[in-house]
Amino acid sequence: MADVEVISLAKRFFDTIGLEKLTLNINSIGCPKCRKVYNEALKQYLFEHLKDMCPTCNSRFEKNPLRILDCKEEKCKTVTAKAPVVLDYLCDECKEHFEKLKRGLDEVGIKYVVNPKIVRGLDYYTKTVFEFVSDAIGAQGTVCGGGRYDSLVEEVGGKPTPAVGFGMGLERLLIVLESENLLERAPKEAVDYYIGSMGEKEADYALKLAASLRAKGKSVETDLVGRSVKAQMKYADKIGAKYVIIIGDDEIKSKIFKVKDMASGEEKTVSADEL
Repeated sequence: MADVEVISLAKRFFDTIGLEKLTLNINSIGCPKCRKVYNEALKQYLFEHLKDMCPTCNSRFEKNPLRILDCKEEKCKTVTAKAPVVLDYLCDECKEHFEKLKRGLDEVGIKYVVNPKIVRGLDYYTKTVFEFVSDAIGAQGTVCGGGRYDSLVEEVGGKPTPAVGFGMGLERLLIVLESENLLERAPKEAVDYYIGSMGEKEADYALKLAASLRAKGKSVETDLVGRSVKAQMKYADKIGAKYVIIIGDDEIKSKIFKVKDMASGEEKTVSADEL
């Protein structure tokens, strides 16, 4: 089953980078036929509670009521906790598809939680939806989400093509890795030069000097967030830079730089051509 293969691919990726404290949540949102029936039941329930729900959920009521189940507002979560469950409205074909998904995951040894509140945010999903979730970064803990979208290609003008896949956000993934102290496991290549700067004009010059050194095959980092010189030195030490150059007005005018060897603490003066 393709759905199991795709979920297994995501799981292998997380295992490879050492991210093991994730929970796989799965659900089925059915096909257009059974989802239409469910939407009506859901709207009938929600209609009586709209006054107790946030403005966003009120706006979603007509356009996409399924998205209301994904709301993170506490007052909305209280309402949807007693809402009809989509799994109770699946047609026979969708029920069998979901059972096949669970059997496949059991066969390959991937643990999962059936979560009927997972709906994903895009209308083109059909049947399988899933998320890998971390509890290490609060409410926004989904690091990977995906599912099946059998009608998507046809909707954008192509031939009917079954499809299943997933996506993940790099920033969210890095946050989770950092929260579990996994980033430090990655081998680090030492940076040849860190070029610091004392101001905006100096920062522009640092970029120019960095480009020149990179053209010579050197690895170089510069300050991009406006740190103080002291903070830049700490950062250079943190990333393991071999040498540090701080650009000030005098350095721009003379094209002569003090290069600090971070291992020995020694400094030497060199010209731009000698770098």
